[in-house]
Amino acid sequence: MKRIFLVYDVGPQSRLEWIFAAFKKEDVDVHWIMMRYNEKNRIYRWRKILHFYCYLEVAFQTIRKSRQGDVILCWNFIIGTFLSALCRLFGKDRVILSLNMISHPKQGVVAFLRSKIYNYAFAYPSFLFTVNSATTLHHYQTKYKFDSKHAFVLPDPYLPIYKEKPFDTSDGYVFCGGEAQRDWHTFCGAAKRLPHRSFVGVGRKKYMPKNLTIPNNVTMYYDIAEPDFDRLLEKSATVALPLLSAMPAGLIVMYKAIFLSKPLIITRISSIENYLEDEHSAILLFTSDTEGLVKAINKIIDDKAYAEKLTLHAKEAIKKHSPEAYSQAIYSILQNKDQFGRGANERFKDDENCREYFG
Repeated sequence: MKRIFLVYDVGPQSRLEWIFAAFKKEDVDVHWIMMRYNEKNRIYRWRKILHFYCYLEVAFQTIRKSRQGDVILCWNFIIGTFLSALCRLFGKDRVILSLNMISHPKQGVVAFLRSKIYNYAFAYPSFLFTVNSATTLHHYQTKYKFDSKHAFVLPDPYLPIYKEKPFDTSDGYVFCGGEAQRDWHTFCGAAKRLPHRSFVGVGRKKYMPKNLTIPNNVTMYYDIAEPDFDRLLEKSATVALPLLSAMPAGLIVMYKAIFLSKPLIITRISSIENYLEDEHSAILLFTSDTEGLVKAINKIIDDKAYAEKLTLHAKEAIKKHSPEAYSQAIYSILQNKDQFGRGANERFKDDENCREYFG
């Protein structure tokens, strides 16, 4: 493994330099390739095709700049699938590791095309990828055709750039926000039941339910910049993340909330349970549980000692998911990339440098 390319979608490069911490023991020649990113392509639904064109463009660019036998590490899973499909189509020899596969439910033509592209990419013999939890991996095995020996369960790490603050006992609002898969009906339903409390929501306008009724005590923001998102999160009293499905979602906001010492109320899904335990480090709810969300909000806001205990336990729980441990896991996957005879994860889970990441 002499040359490795890191392909990513959103900069700056310094945000991801930690990922090569474990590679310093080798003389590895690292090359960085960034996608041509435009925030408007994520905001406006009609521009989504332009966003996917940029995925395809950077995949072609990476193939042209790399050579036979090079390793390509993709921070964005979709870029990795395009790379794998192109390498298979044109007979190129590359080793591709695509991080954190997320495949939210789709219907119709979109679901059909995604299935065809993914299955074609998965058939490329040197395409490896990670998922956030074993449950997610098993679900994908029912939807797509891939060799489980090429898949690795690797929970997301926290990033070293996250701001940290101590627990704040002052009153604030209930915050919910994120890119997609937020259950706004449950969030607004709880707000309607709690007219004496304030709520703040941040979302993508294109993903908001058309039939959503927003109560008067909910202030909504749409398509705002990340620094503005983070400021609203920081001023909250608690963070509620009701999610729509069992697929991975909410992890970036979860991590940011933990570092800001915000008590969490979040849907009980396998990717969240990698990190948090109900009534110990967060309050975990089932999907569409408006009544449970109402009770959890009241409990956290009215009992500051309990809320602070949750935040302290959450910080302790995520320690093993450090950037350094994640880097070591990636290094071990790539070091053992030719040993496809063992089952998913077993090739690197036994590595003493990785053990603590998996508990």
